[in-house]
Parts: sequence; structure tokens; C-alpha cells
Amino acid sequence: MAKRTSAAAARWGAGDSGALEILELLAAQAPLQEIDEVLLRVHDRGASADELARIHRAGRLGRTVHGLLSGRRRRELDLAALIETSRDLMGACDVDGLLRVVAQRARQLLDVDVAVVTLLTSKDGDSVVRASAGVCNSFHTGIQLTGGRGIGAVVRATGAPFWTSDYLTEPDIDHDPALDAMAAREGVRSVLALPLHHDGGSVGVLYLGQREVRPFEPAEVALMGSLTDLAAVAIDKAQWVELYNAEVAKLEEHSALAMETIEAERRLEVVRDHILGLALSARGLAALADEVGILLDGEAIVRDHQGGVVAGRESAFPAPQLPAPAPSPRPPVLLDGGVWQASVWAGTTWLGHLLFRPRTPLDPEGERILAYTAQASAVALRMRAGASELIGPH
Repeated sequence: MAKRTSAAAARWGAGDSGALEILELLAAQAPLQEIDEVLLRVHDRGASADELARIHRAGRLGRTVHGLLSGRRRRELDLAALIETSRDLMGACDVDGLLRVVAQRARQLLDVDVAVVTLLTSKDGDSVVRASAGVCNSFHTGIQLTGGRGIGAVVRATGAPFWTSDYLTEPDIDHDPALDAMAAREGVRSVLALPLHHDGGSVGVLYLGQREVRPFEPAEVALMGSLTDLAAVAIDKAQWVELYNAEVAKLEEHSALAMETIEAERRLEVVRDHILGLALSARGLAALADEVGILLDGEAIVRDHQGGVVAGRESAFPAPQLPAPAPSPRPPVLLDGGVWQASVWAGTTWLGHLLFRPRTPLDPEGERILAYTAQASAVALRMRAGASELIGPH
């Protein structure tokens, strides 16, 4: 260490304050212009040619070291920004929210006028703008972009970033007149486009635009490449989360429908037992006609197979022209005039009709209650016929 110090002293000369001042400025991370001020002061005091040569060499080395330190600080800041961005991306569960983060962060990191994120919608390269940052009227969210032409087509074909300092005059692009018109309306000159890669393919493109001619440095392109790599992984995660949530929502919907069905079946079972109990009661058919009127908000009568009214108010139902009974039991049917007819069957024997006039339209559950009442009416009619046969001989 002592030898190295002696060699430095021999090179710079004892008491060479300018070179030492440059070192102190570098150690203090002073602005580059202060190194230039040191050189001017040495010139102003009338230094010798030898001293000027040494101080200029010290200045060149100082600028080099300053650039290296500035580059390192910039990379540290970029890395910190990427880490912060990755936290934001991992915290976003919906794709649109995630893409807004990508557009905003990309615009901030490169200090550009406009950032736009598109996602593919077809194998032909058609895409849709899903997020944008900066004042941008043409490339707004939801606008459809046709694939096959423009800077996006170049990026998707090569799988690599593409940038140009003057988009509208770039000869290496198969220009799309519609896209060029939008870029012209926005006043965009310089454009950087990067693919969003995932599983070996492109899922979209990140566009960065500047309204003045600007070259994009390799370090800037590399930084945006790291951002798009993070974004592609986060997009895949968010899409899976959205798919999972959609499946969960479907399952919850199906579960709710199943619970509603179960609850409806329980209610109908209680009603069926209640109606059957009325059929077996002393009032029989009369109780059934009254009860179905209360349950379904209407009025009912029961006619036997000869057309006679055996329960209910006949005056409420002018004798209708009833269709012939089906050869077997069937669900209730709606006749002209808003009257429902449910055929009364006991096995394969037709016993009559249950007619019902609702005050409000019947829902499917009401139709089932009407069918249950018709079945219970068959029991009541059978019991009535049996009672008549028992009484008849006496």
C-alpha cells in the first residue's frame, strides 16, 4: 500500500491540489459540472503545461468514474423500481388493474409521453388496447387494432423489442394507414415496442411513445424488457385468478340454485302432505277447493266425470267446453279465459276435472301444487264413492 501511494504521488506531483479536489468531488458524488470548474480554476491561475496535462487527465478519469458511479446509481434505482413494480403487479388480481400498473410504471421509468398495453384477441395478431397512461385520445382502452401490420407485427414476428426515433418515416415497418393516422393525431414520433412473452409465445405488446425524436438507449430497452417479463408472468397469474373466480362464481350460482330447488321441494312436500290430509278429512273435496284457492290466490271447483260440480262455487265457472281427458295423467293446462284444468285420475281411471281461476299468473311451483290437489281430489272422490257404496245397501 505504501508503494502504491508513493507512485501516485510521483505521478501527480506533490501538492497537486486540483487532482485531489477532483477526487474529493467524486467521493462527495458532486455534479459533473464541478469537475469542469476545477479545470477552469487551474487554467485561470496560469498553471504550467505539465500541470495542465495532469489536471486534464485527472478530469477525464474523473468524468469516467462519475459516469460509472452514475450508471450504477441509475441501475440501483431501476432495480428498486422493478422490485416495487413487481410488488404492485403481484398484488393486482384482475388483468385490467394489472395492465394499468404496467402502463403507468413503464411511462414513469422511461419518462415518456404515452404508454399503451395491448393484448392479443386472435391468432392473426388482432389486439385490443387494455390500458394506457399519459394523455392519449386515439389509443384509448377498448380500441381494436388489426394485426399483420405496424410495429406490433414486427415485435410479434421477431419476439424482440423494436424501437424507432421517428415512427412515421421508419422504412423497416409495414405501415398500417389507420395506425399511422392515430400516431399522427397524437403527435407521436419515437416509439419503443416490446412483446409480452409467456410460455414461448406473445400475449400482447407494450408500446412507449414520445412526442419528439428520441433515441432509446440499450439500458432503457433492457429495463423495459425486465418489466415486460414481470408483467407477462403477472398477467398469466391474474388470468388464472379471474378464471378461478369465474368458476367459483358459477359453482356458487349452481349451489344457490340447488339450495333453492331443495327448499322449494321441502315447501312442496309440506304442501303435498297438508293437501293429502285435507283430502282424508271429513270435508274432503270442499276443503281441497277452499285450500287451493287460498294457497294460489284464486277460486277452484271440482267436477266429476259426468260434469257435475262436487266442490266449489259453480257460479264462478260458467260451464266450459272442456277438452277430452288425455289417456293418462298429465300436467295442468291453461284453457282459454285464464282457467287452469287439471285432470283427476285414480290410476288409469279418469274421475273428473279440477278447474282453477287464479287472480295472478301461476308460477311453476303453483302448477305443481295444482297437480297435487288434483291427485288429492282423486283420493277424496274414491273415498266418497266408497262411502256411497257402503251406505247404498242399507
